Amino acid sequence: MIIRGEKVYLRPIHEGDFPKLVAWTNDPEISRLMDGDYPATLEECAGWHKAQLSDRHSQRFALCTVDGDLLIGDIALDHIAWRSGEAELRIRIGEKSHRDKGYGQDAVRTLLEHAFTNMNLKRIYLRVYAYNERAIRCYEKCGFRKEGRLRRQGPDGAPVWVILMGIYKEGRRSRLRAAKTA
Repeated sequence: MIIRGEKVYLRPIHEGDFPKLVAWTNDPEISRLMDGDYPATLEECAGWHKAQLSDRHSQRFALCTVDGDLLIGDIALDHIAWRSGEAELRIRIGEKSHRDKGYGQDAVRTLLEHAFTNMNLKRIYLRVYAYNERAIRCYEKCGFRKEGRLRRQGPDGAPVWVILMGIYKEGRRSRLRAAKTA
């Protein structure tokens, strides 16, 4: 399945993506901003990928540019709760030269449209480190609202604040319009 946005398209992850996924996982700048289950070695990739494909509570995609067909990151809906209609969104733009160019916003909006329209989910939520201001701005532009915060151990072991954000299917279009004009 390929999901098309304006600047990006989302496609299934395949074996040829493994070297970039591992490189992004092992990049200290990226790992400082991320939390999640990503393979750290090429040897781990096949098992990780197989587990992802068989997990009905997760959908992961490679994030590619429409212009140039470049793999620049990955995006996922994780912890999908089919009964309550909720899922957690995760995204990383691994290719640093493609940050701050609207690819993340387009990817998030594209995945939200898929989640709310094709999967009939009702709410998407996420967790983001409070110091990741770029990501917070992106999520707010996509219509997410801050719902709370919690203190936990960060990637380096030091305590950090985590911002909890969410967006509901109902009323999302009006929030998106308001976010675009702000």
